[in-house]
Amino acid sequence: MGVYQRGAGAHVAERVQAEPGSDEEARLERLVEDTSSGWRRVDDEAAEGGGDGSGDAPKQPAKSASQAAWVEWAVSQGADRDAVKDAKRDDLIAQYGKE
Repeated sequence: MGVYQRGAGAHVAERVQAEPGSDEEARLERLVEDTSSGWRRVDDEAAEGGGDGSGDAPKQPAKSASQAAWVEWAVSQGADRDAVKDAKRDDLIAQYGKE
């Protein structure tokens, strides 16, 4: 599955993992091609030696991060994507946030 994120510099505003062959993946690929969109394919960067390449666990998003970023975090913590995809950000923070 492709992992896409947008942001500037080290700041990640949104991170999405798209199902292969899905409409969402096609939409994100178009955004990656538009360099002004700020979107990039993260797994491509790691394969090319970009990013930190450390293989460390993902970092918890800031409390101000998007709902989508918190969904990705919850999934990385073992949550079922279908169970959390429509959850409110504050609920995800309460359940999966670590101080």
